[in-house]
Amino acid sequence: MFSLRNGITAAAAALAAGVVFSQSALAQGGPGDLTYQPGTAVSSAVASVRPAVVAIETRFKEPVLKDEYGYWAAFRGARPLYGLWGTGFVYEDPQYVVTTSFLMSDAEYIRVIIEDGRSFKAELVGENEDLDVAVLKVDWGPSMQMPAASFGNSDALKLGQPIAIVGKALNSVDTYSSFGVISAIRKEVPGTDKPTDAYLQFDASYELSFTGGPMVDVGGNVVGMVSGTVQDYSLTNINLAVPVNDVTSAAQKIISGDNESLAMGLELLEVTSGLKENGAVPYRYDWNGDGSDEDLDFGLFLTYVYPGQGADIAGLKAGDIIVEMDGQRMKYRYDYDRFKRGLSYGQLVKIAYITKGSDGKWGRAETQLQVLVAKDDEDKEAEKKEQERIRKYRGYQP
Repeated sequence: MFSLRNGITAAAAALAAGVVFSQSALAQGGPGDLTYQPGTAVSSAVASVRPAVVAIETRFKEPVLKDEYGYWAAFRGARPLYGLWGTGFVYEDPQYVVTTSFLMSDAEYIRVIIEDGRSFKAELVGENEDLDVAVLKVDWGPSMQMPAASFGNSDALKLGQPIAIVGKALNSVDTYSSFGVISAIRKEVPGTDKPTDAYLQFDASYELSFTGGPMVDVGGNVVGMVSGTVQDYSLTNINLAVPVNDVTSAAQKIISGDNESLAMGLELLEVTSGLKENGAVPYRYDWNGDGSDEDLDFGLFLTYVYPGQGADIAGLKAGDIIVEMDGQRMKYRYDYDRFKRGLSYGQLVKIAYITKGSDGKWGRAETQLQVLVAKDDEDKEAEKKEQERIRKYRGYQP
């Protein structure tokens, strides 16, 4: 890990020592003029975002010891855990700070700390737990002018592109940085406890207190937010960051008050050989209506349809197989997750699907599904139990 205080020159030293990148590769997120110098690109990028990086500290109503707080408890020592701490960065509107929703868990009191050690009380505006984004509103006072971070375009990121991670030290004052590359873009990693295909994966090491901090390109533009690390089945650590386009989209909805959880009202699995073997999915079918059967090696098998939600109103039922949404082929669960992230309330989605009729024969059908507000947690919990019962009954247990 290239970790240091204040100067943050280790990453630049590493580049100068022989880690060579082409001008075009480095310019993916940064300047493309002749004054651009690869040897100082990373340190310059970190220096540009550093004033917008803040520490986040929370306090609980009472000591809390949970499994997901295990690392924090270890750093705190044997005494009970009274709060969490990490990093955030100033949003486009400087009265707001963006960080990870995990840090807001069980929080009663929140404060942000800037580089000179001064702290300011913050209030949670809202959070999007699906995207791990939280927005805080900070009262900086009448004379404080906090600089906003510059935001890039995470959709333009390239595999292997150099990035820097900037975060606060455990003392919530010193600023640290590490340097690496984008190692995967929305790639599913089996055997992890988090949907890694919703994130950017990067190889830069970082300290626990970097959580919620910005990932920047060589132009100093924020392209992601550090979410955490998961392990796959081989116990390999995988570092994850929320793409900044998702961060800003979620943050804008939170700030505008349009942060309701949206849902299509269905649960699904990728089509697998196991589903075919037990007769739940046909091996071959004329799914596109061209008159010839083809191998059905894609599709999303519906395991449950929530009563009264969009899928139910559209006539879909458990056991149907979705092949397209708005003309986009659904092969992997990731295709659905990516499609779902771009939905808005009231939107109509055209669904092409395969369904089994009362005569036991498969048929192709189309419908329109309207995106609605998700039901509250109590309704979801009751429906989840019913869903599990139905899955076991029908033998569709994943």
